[in-house]
Amino acid sequence: MTDVPTTPRRPMSPMRRLRIWEAHAGVCILCRNKIDGARGVKWTVEHIRPLGLGGTDTDDNCGPAHETCRRAKDRHDVAAIAKAKRRKAKMLGIRKASGFPGGKDSKFKRKMDGSVVLR
Repeated sequence: MTDVPTTPRRPMSPMRRLRIWEAHAGVCILCRNKIDGARGVKWTVEHIRPLGLGGTDTDDNCGPAHETCRRAKDRHDVAAIAKAKRRKAKMLGIRKASGFPGGKDSKFKRKMDGSVVLR
């Protein structure tokens, strides 16, 4: 199993934002509606495939998105990235310590009378 490292972000210069805007003709990549930037509609550049899931920080993986659309996608992305990290840790045999005696991952066992013994 090869590791998918998180790609470092490059700076988002005004010229890069303009290139991405023009490449997508000002259409939100998430809802496919036109972004009316002249009326003060907030928009941002969003990665199509998140960096935390192996996406690249190149212009072809970026597109303009409404701020509200981006927030909804970010909630989904954060959950997907966390799940991917949990699955990777499980595949590597890494377990989270339970932190209390008698837990499933503990070397101690709590008996019914309340005493603690080694498993």
